[in-house]
Amino acid sequence: MKSANFAKTALIIIDVQNGFRHPTHWGASRSTPEFEENVALLLNAAREYNKRLGEDAVDIYHVHHHSIYPDSMLYPGTQVEIDGKLVEAVQPQLFAQPEPQEPVFIKNVNSSFIGTKLEAHLKAQGVRQLVIMGLTTDHCVSTTTRMANNLRVVSVTSPTGELDEGDIVLVGDACATFSKGGIDAETVHKVNLASLNDEFAQVSTTQDVLHNVFGN
Repeated sequence: MKSANFAKTALIIIDVQNGFRHPTHWGASRSTPEFEENVALLLNAAREYNKRLGEDAVDIYHVHHHSIYPDSMLYPGTQVEIDGKLVEAVQPQLFAQPEPQEPVFIKNVNSSFIGTKLEAHLKAQGVRQLVIMGLTTDHCVSTTTRMANNLRVVSVTSPTGELDEGDIVLVGDACATFSKGGIDAETVHKVNLASLNDEFAQVSTTQDVLHNVFGN
């Protein structure tokens, strides 16, 4: 993990959408109670960093899932009841609303790189460090993290053919998932983070990223 002063950094915020607030659709329980607070902290830190150093000092990208299956909670047009009101399930949750200058990439599979221009955009912007967060740990977050590594989206090859690998940081306490298969949500979450750590990404914490990347 590097300071954003020394490595072009991008936040990737995956699937923080209203549909995941449904109380029972995804599982009986959800991991990471501090998830919402931590995503908001990281998003605000990146925006404040940009205000200090320039609008494009850190790139902020939102990825949203629009399913092609009509029975999906994330199918466009589906509504979910939140706080007594019906809202569009595919729309972002309030604390993760994109600002006008922050690109939104729409996908319909687990990977944020399939059917989108995210990979090309990262490479065109010279991004050398990803900070990944969102929903859900074992599905779209895991798949995106693995593919970011396999595609070497933040790596460059020197004129002599040497690979200069960038950094992929997965913020474990800014991701969440649900119980499934009789396994509680926290166990599903932790096992998937453990599988990704040190092979596909550096699993870190919100506080570590705030301190090391943004100098807070």
